[in-house]
Order: sequence, then C-alpha cells, then structure tokens
Amino acid sequence: MAYEQPVPDLIGFETTVHAETGRLFAVAYAILRDAHEAEDAVQETMEQAWRSWGALRDPSKRGAWLRQICVRQAIRSRRRLLPRRWLAETVNVAGQIPDDSDVDLDRGYRRLTRPQRAVVTLHYEYGYTLDECASLIGCQPGTARSHLARALASLRKELNYG
Repeated sequence: MAYEQPVPDLIGFETTVHAETGRLFAVAYAILRDAHEAEDAVQETMEQAWRSWGALRDPSKRGAWLRQICVRQAIRSRRRLLPRRWLAETVNVAGQIPDDSDVDLDRGYRRLTRPQRAVVTLHYEYGYTLDECASLIGCQPGTARSHLARALASLRKELNYG
C-alpha cells in the first residue's frame, strides 16, 4: 500500500490567504521598509504555509500562524539585503531633506537590531501585545520586553531625550 500525502484544504487556504494578505504585507513592509521585498516575503510565506497547511491542528489560529511565518521570513530577508543609505530613503519626492528629528528617528530606527525593530513595529504600529510580539518573532516574552526596552533607550539616546 502506497503512502498517501494529506491533501491541503484548498478552500481554507484561499480564504485565510485572502483575509490575511494585507496584514502580512503591512507587517513585512514594516520590517523590511521596501515594497518589493515585502511582496517577496509574503509570497515566501504563502509557499511555506502551503507546504505545511495540512499539519496545522487548530484552524482558528491560521492567521496568527501565517503572521509568525511572515515575520520570520521578513527578518530572514532583511539579513540578506544589502545595507542602504538611510538618507536616500528619507529624501522626499521634492528632493528636500526632512527636518532633523525625522532624520534622527529614521537613523535611530535603522540602527536597531532586527528583533528590536520587529518588536517596536509590531507593538507600536500594529498594537500587538509584547506576548504576541514574542510569539511572532519566536522568542520568550521576557526577551521581547528586553528588545523593546533596549530599542527605546537607543532611540531616546539618538534623539537626545535622555
């Protein structure tokens, strides 16, 4: 008797993907700060999710599971990106440099470690609790709290707030 692989639930996959794609892109973009790279991260997320779709036991957690895959994929993608000049990304369409506080904040944000950026973005931009952030980036809640505390201290120092 030949071993048969389980067939993934195509309708459940399509429904979940349709519901989560916008959120996945937003999370990936927040970490990567590049629309094309974020789209690639979402595509990689979908591919990974499709391969493991049948192994997911609790259908009610599909969205959180997809977001966790996406965060990890975005962090992996970020590692391989070539460093970019922060000033080139902060110059607006008119070619003017933004005020100094925006430049300092952007520079400070880019100096954070990837996990620190992920926690700051997930917590402050998307409203995730620190426990949820920890789950999404694959660390313990205490570690996520440490990432956030260190990130905030670094940003305060960059902006000369303490």
